[in-house]
Amino acid sequence: MEALMQLRLGMKVTFEGRYGQVFGIVTKINRKTVIVLDEDGAKQYKVAPVLLRPLHEAS
Repeated sequence: MEALMQLRLGMKVTFEGRYGQVFGIVTKINRKTVIVLDEDGAKQYKVAPVLLRPLHEAS
C-alpha cells in the first residue's frame, strides 16, 4: 500500500521485465496494479506497485 501511495499519474518509472529493464510512464493506478506505458508508447504493462521504482531525473 505504501508503494502505491508514492506513485502519481504521468510519473516516469522503471521495473525489471522478462527481457530486461523497462522504462515507462504511469497511465493508470488501480488498487492492486499499475498500468505502465513503455517509453516507445508501443506496449502497456500491468505491474504490481512494489516492483516499480521511480526515475529521478538529474537537474
